[in-house]
Amino acid sequence: MPIAAYREAGEKLTALAGDVDERCTVKELTIPVRQGSVAARSYHPPVAGPALPGVVYLHGGAFVRGSLDTHDRLCRKLCVRGGLVVISVAYRLAPEDPFPRAHYDAADATSWVSGHADALGIDVEALAIAGDSSGGSLAASVALASRKDGPPVKAQGLLCPALDATLGSESVERYRDGPFLTRAALEWAYDMYVPDIDDRHSSLASPLLTEDLVGAPPALIVSAQVDPVADDADRYGQRLALAGVKVRAHEYEGMPHAFPLLAGVLDAGDHAITVFARGLAALLE
Repeated sequence: MPIAAYREAGEKLTALAGDVDERCTVKELTIPVRQGSVAARSYHPPVAGPALPGVVYLHGGAFVRGSLDTHDRLCRKLCVRGGLVVISVAYRLAPEDPFPRAHYDAADATSWVSGHADALGIDVEALAIAGDSSGGSLAASVALASRKDGPPVKAQGLLCPALDATLGSESVERYRDGPFLTRAALEWAYDMYVPDIDDRHSSLASPLLTEDLVGAPPALIVSAQVDPVADDADRYGQRLALAGVKVRAHEYEGMPHAFPLLAGVLDAGDHAITVFARGLAALLE
């Protein structure tokens, strides 16, 4: 499929995401990054308080598609149901911007949000990083980097995360034909974003392959059972727990990859968003 057609198809999926929650205040932002700037969108919940827990959200889309609009309804629900200030970031996409530019955008945007927390109405001591699918990979990378040289990240939230660019999980073969995500689509996505095979073994591209996970932020992991990257979520959660990290994990039986984006037609998708929103809020208390 041509890149333009793939992206257009992703935008059309928005129709399946459910109702637009109008109860949050939405503003457009521009965030400077090390190579220019990226668009972003802030969501403020209808609750009082000078500073609320915040979440930097990174959309999924195989590193190739996805936008502020494709994840607008999901971010609105996270905001309202969790009482969270959500900052959605439109990082640059492959193949125009290959690895590691999306990772740099994610890290730089998180640093900017941390540095402007007061203006955004965010409690800087209660900031999480979150994302779905490829955005989950970016979120995990930012969370792990925060242990040394990144902004303080109190929690990481991962929705159906793709965490191993080497495709080393058994579920990749078990659910190679999908539905919704296939092995062929995964291979294509990594070819677009991480064309150098050696780079795929790095902890940046594959957070699951990070040797030392001690001191990582507490994690909330929501995954789908019928998903080529199902085992990525399971393996990462187990490894975090073995490293002494607090982990809350929920796998939805019978659900396909990225099912929360289908919350308008799947009750489990809407339920997962509520679990994710409240779980993040609990980790940020």
